[in-house]
Amino acid sequence: MSDSDDPITIALIVGGSLTAASQIQQGRAARAQGRTQNEIAQRNALLAERQAEAEQQAAVAAARKQEREGKAFKGRQRAAIAKSGVLARGTPLSVIVETAENLEADRLTILREGAISASQRRGQADVLRFQGAAAKERGKAAGRAANLAAAGTILTTIGSVAKPKPPGSKFKSKVASAQRFISTPPPLF
Repeated sequence: MSDSDDPITIALIVGGSLTAASQIQQGRAARAQGRTQNEIAQRNALLAERQAEAEQQAAVAAARKQEREGKAFKGRQRAAIAKSGVLARGTPLSVIVETAENLEADRLTILREGAISASQRRGQADVLRFQGAAAKERGKAAGRAANLAAAGTILTTIGSVAKPKPPGSKFKSKVASAQRFISTPPPLF
């Protein structure tokens, strides 16, 4: 019986091959998972950017509405002052100016809050992109590590099988004992 027919040698080769194949498959799975996580993060980043744009547009629309309502209110206020017969000087003028300032401050606050909200969403999009890129790189690194582990397994298996065995070594005698044990039927009592 040659070394290649030896059941232990065969078991070592098959076991090493299966382990290496498993490690390679784990590497492929890690790369695929990294790519998938990156794609999900990129998609979420795009959604966050769209939401930022929508919030910015909503703030502009709300500010325009505030401006229209403010103009209408100021018109009613001037009409009421004119109807009362009071001249738009002194206190009535101060009230008109203060109202205009408050309405403009409200409009600018709406725009500022929309810009802040949109900026936060854009920042969230940047973080998501970074997380996606990091996930992809982790997947690549895990794939490389798995390939290296598989190469190590293959080399270890080759080293285990290809070790020169001196004649009469304990290993050969153990193999022969194992073969005799396997081929000898159990005693009947």
